[in-house]
Amino acid sequence: MEYLMTYGWAILIVIIVAAVLFSLGVFDPATYTTTAAVGFSGFNVPSGGFQLSSGGTLTVQMTNGVGATIRIAGAEAVVGATKASNTSAINGQQNVAPGDTITITIPSLGTKTAGSAYTADVKINFTNINTGLDGFKTTGTLSGTVS
Repeated sequence: MEYLMTYGWAILIVIIVAAVLFSLGVFDPATYTTTAAVGFSGFNVPSGGFQLSSGGTLTVQMTNGVGATIRIAGAEAVVGATKASNTSAINGQQNVAPGDTITITIPSLGTKTAGSAYTADVKINFTNINTGLDGFKTTGTLSGTVS
């Protein structure tokens, strides 16, 4: 009993400090998550050019830096244990000239909690229209918070 009386105030202060830090979000990993796009050789993903909705739809804007006119043949993404792809009519499957930007949407990545952190591994398949060769791909990783 004497131990609790002696150290009880210190224990109470530690509990209060921990509660305050928790309420400020210090223990939430999303607080430290930065928005970043890494990889995507031959393409540029502008800052803020992608988002994952709470409904599980990933939207990515990419600028063609391949140096040739291309056609996007398909895209797939993996978020956690969920994998989804979009191979049908990506942006009308029109040709994308060098320097042009295309928006790629990949639905069905599962319901996500708004504000939580995520990492998405993305693969884009494309065809070089200038040479007629297909089977090209670029891969990259997107990280941010669910909107």
